[in-house]
Amino acid sequence: MSLLAKPSPKRGALFGVLNALGRLFVALAVLLCAHVPIAMLFGERPATLGFVLAAVVSGVIGAALWLVFPRERLGETPAMLLTGVAWIALSLAGSIPLVHALEVPFLDAYFETVSGFTTTGITLLTGLDGMPRTILLWRAMTQWVGGLGILTMFLLLTRDSPGAHALLGGEAHKIGAPRPEPGPLSTLWIIAMIYLGLTVAIALGLLLAGMSWFDAITHAMTTVSTGGFSTHDESIAYYARAGVGRPRAIEYVLIVGMLLSGTSFLVHYDLACGRLSGLWKRPETRWWWGLVLVAAGVLALGQLARAGAIAGPPELAAAGGGLEGGLRTIAFQVVAIATTTGFGTYDIAGPYFGAASQLLFLALMLVGGCVGSTAGGFKVLRVVLLARMMGHQLRKLLLPRGARAGVVYGGKLVDDDELERVAGLLFLWLALLLLGGLVTALLSDHGALASISGMFSALGNIGPCYIPLAELPALHPATKLLYIFGMLAGRLEILPIALLLVPRAWSR
Repeated sequence: MSLLAKPSPKRGALFGVLNALGRLFVALAVLLCAHVPIAMLFGERPATLGFVLAAVVSGVIGAALWLVFPRERLGETPAMLLTGVAWIALSLAGSIPLVHALEVPFLDAYFETVSGFTTTGITLLTGLDGMPRTILLWRAMTQWVGGLGILTMFLLLTRDSPGAHALLGGEAHKIGAPRPEPGPLSTLWIIAMIYLGLTVAIALGLLLAGMSWFDAITHAMTTVSTGGFSTHDESIAYYARAGVGRPRAIEYVLIVGMLLSGTSFLVHYDLACGRLSGLWKRPETRWWWGLVLVAAGVLALGQLARAGAIAGPPELAAAGGGLEGGLRTIAFQVVAIATTTGFGTYDIAGPYFGAASQLLFLALMLVGGCVGSTAGGFKVLRVVLLARMMGHQLRKLLLPRGARAGVVYGGKLVDDDELERVAGLLFLWLALLLLGGLVTALLSDHGALASISGMFSALGNIGPCYIPLAELPALHPATKLLYIFGMLAGRLEILPIALLLVPRAWSR
């Protein structure tokens, strides 16, 4: 029973947001508590205390909000407000273990946690190889939870949550797409099972390829979420340079895992039901396969034009060089960037990839993966619609005045509201990319390409950029805050974060 009197209609929505936020904090506290025995098992005392402190803070805040404020059905606007507030607030609590165990500045710990929950993968931390394993597991866990979605996890745990449709729309305000099942919770359970199945399959593949059980689990979690956090400073290149496991097999397992994770889960559902046509029947899927193949082909031709032959970087000779090694390096980086996972076997800003390749990587960061996958970016489906909008405008010039025509996708006419949303999001994306590039350039000594690549990475939830990894922690605090905003805006499709800045939204 609520401790407050029945709220007015306007206050009810706000109270409902706070009540739901409290339950999310309690769920986070449970997740943090689960890491305490793991830290104790590894004998990591600072990490143990950090997780205990974070769990207590989250539990107390959550219980207070849950008990004090009444539960209310959330409409579209309150659900989007909850989404923005939840991702910001839960990331604050989730950063406590990093501050306590690693003694890093709070802003850097918050940046790392936001990067985890949004599955971006930009890291300000170094010395990962010697870091407490519980902290490495927590980084992977933030990406695994964030890949499926914080509110999605919440809905799976509280099936009777009022306003489930609105909550789903708040966290993933994407263009309308078909669902495996008509009900939101049925759809969520199907997606969760696919997500879990992919995680297990990737982990088993990495174990068979020679990874340790710890690395296999953590990398499987950050692969299926297309997050890209690794347990090593050198990312996937570590295995070739250190001669650990079978590096070639590890890379092939990850290429397949990343590609599957960047593909719409609706395709996986079709395949699970025996419908092989799911691999090509939707325009977005066909464009997706074409995008990856064309990008890999262009990079291969670029390497031929630059060096006269395709050969893997000499530093990766342990993983196999020659033609196969060069093609594998290109395929790995194209898939890693296109799916916004961001793993690396070679520095994309290094001499192996030329200027044309680096520009192509920026284009892949912008596009991203498929709608209905864990990948970030603007999404292939929206690019398809923009291309068809351009074709529609050209056709209008050829048709008689007054003749009606529209944008068709999947055999259906696309609503003008959806097209306006796509155009509006594109404008916001371009504006944020320009703002991020200008701020980075003004507050640092990085060049134009490196400066704008940082915001490409943050907004596209991708991770790699052309700013050297060793220089990322030295970025100006204002730049870090802007990147935090960019990571949240990119993960939540901008609108829920932008809505937080509109006072009128809080009074509805």
